[in-house]
Amino acid sequence: MKYIRIVRHAKSADATSAQSDHDRQLAPRGQRDGAIMQEWFAKQSHPIEWVWTSSAIRAQETAEFVAAATHARTVAEPALYLADAATIVDIIRGTPPDVESIAVVAHNPGLTHLTNLLGAESVTDNLVTFGTALFGLENDWAQLVPGYCHFVSLHTPKTKT
Repeated sequence: MKYIRIVRHAKSADATSAQSDHDRQLAPRGQRDGAIMQEWFAKQSHPIEWVWTSSAIRAQETAEFVAAATHARTVAEPALYLADAATIVDIIRGTPPDVESIAVVAHNPGLTHLTNLLGAESVTDNLVTFGTALFGLENDWAQLVPGYCHFVSLHTPKTKT
């Protein structure tokens, strides 16, 4: 079985007139949530081996917390910036076949839509910042088809377990 973690970037700083949306960094709350989630990721079964991340600064900073917890390889993919669900699925299909567990760090609304498409059921109305949904996949990455994954869990920085 292969595993996919859908991860929304942590809380970002407000945009300023001198800064593009793409270049926004994490807010202090995003940094705090990052430390909480890094510790949580380090304790999970099916450690992440590969992290696909949007090229946006806030997504890359979030991916650093994930990768630090699991010693995963991180790949910044510009197409993940504000990507829709279909684009994210196409990127996941490009994961090397020997990788067993991945994370995708990107943005809403694409991630919430993808979270609700991967399994056979709707999971959430809104994947919150640094929220993560775990799915199991019985096929190879190249054969990923929405609706045929197994929903395993949903976790947020405020989840107590």
